[in-house]
Amino acid sequence: MTGDTLSLLSLLGMVAVLLLVLGACWLFTRWAGTGLAGHFGVPVDRRQMKVVERLAVGRDQALLVVQLAGRTFLIGSSPSGFSLLAELTEEEGALWAVPPPGEDAAGRESPDFRAILRKFRDKK
Repeated sequence: MTGDTLSLLSLLGMVAVLLLVLGACWLFTRWAGTGLAGHFGVPVDRRQMKVVERLAVGRDQALLVVQLAGRTFLIGSSPSGFSLLAELTEEEGALWAVPPPGEDAAGRESPDFRAILRKFRDKK
């Protein structure tokens, strides 16, 4: 084998190793994103806190509907932190009721976020 052939084989070997490392990194991130949630901490289907809906209202601002221990909260999120905007009544919270895993939510009308926000504005 000549020097050029060895250099080419060496280069191909390095490219193959680089592709293997990148592939392994990709596989790990896919596994870590889905697999670690169930292996460490509380399994997804048994968590007490759920972010039911998120609505971006600005570049770094959002409104979140969060269910925690049977109660539903409207929370504002911004770069400076989180703010509790309101605790929803049971009736309002039922609009965002999360169906148990395996149940089909077909046929259920999703809540009108704007109408509910208008209702909060009118209360003040």
